Amino acid sequence: MYYIGVDVGGTNLVAGLVNELGHIYNKVTTPVSRELTAEQFGTELVRMSRRLCEVGEIDPAKIESVGIGLPGVVDNKTGLFVQNPNMPFKDKNVPLREMFHKEWDIPVYLGNDANCAAVGEYWAGAAKGCDPAVMVTLGTGIGGGMILDGRLFTGFANSGMEIGHMIIKPNGALCGCGSRGCWERYGSATALIQLAQLEMERDRSSEMWVIVDGDSHKVSGRTPFQAARMGDPAAKRVLHNYLQGLSIGMINLVNILQPEIICLGGGVSNAEDDLLLDPLRELVWQGSFDKSTKVRIERASLGNNAGVVGAALLCNLV
Repeated sequence: MYYIGVDVGGTNLVAGLVNELGHIYNKVTTPVSRELTAEQFGTELVRMSRRLCEVGEIDPAKIESVGIGLPGVVDNKTGLFVQNPNMPFKDKNVPLREMFHKEWDIPVYLGNDANCAAVGEYWAGAAKGCDPAVMVTLGTGIGGGMILDGRLFTGFANSGMEIGHMIIKPNGALCGCGSRGCWERYGSATALIQLAQLEMERDRSSEMWVIVDGDSHKVSGRTPFQAARMGDPAAKRVLHNYLQGLSIGMINLVNILQPEIICLGGGVSNAEDDLLLDPLRELVWQGSFDKSTKVRIERASLGNNAGVVGAALLCNLV
């Protein structure tokens, strides 16, 4: 059986031809035009899907379904792309399934991009065989998804698991969502970069300045880890503060959901275990209510392919 998964990002659209085991046969990619309209977006999704069949020399009739992972709120029941903060077009309630069916009558499933990553890791990645399984993506913000009893959990109104917007600090830093003290203001890659830049201004002798050639705008999520490995005290303070913020949200997830595993994705998750996962696991265990067992905290294993694989296999979990 063959499935098509499309991972929609603010910069690129990536589509993959996937089998039932989560193996990707081939992929096609196209950049997102800044003038892209909703109608053009729907047409491009069909074009990429058909192109995959051509590249893979697969009869379109052999495709079981198409899954689309979207950066925003979706309603799979109605086939609507409800709300999106990162696409060039700002239309709400885009009838994406209907638009797709005008050109190709095939089952189409819609999912939030973080939910798709969770499906991918559950089906073919680090969370395979684990239930409940939670996915946490550390990027510009913090995304989340959960598999519960073999199904994707999306909540009553399809926007559940927006874990980046749990409040971990009352009246804290202003978030892009309009609230204050959201977890992603303290645990995302963006938060890590801001912590590093702030500490660099406090300590002009930090090795982080050397790593970025004296330009604080070049700081990435990797910078403080590199400097900490060199023994830089300022970078170690950055990581200490970052891990405190990251662990609070993780502790909340453990105490509320007690999943079997939490998978960490995003570029930050690629840091060395002794600088990230090991101290994070200890902090989460210390803050967990039930200390009789440890929730597994692992690095997501599918990397950038998680969204494509998860989108392709949405049909099995929704």
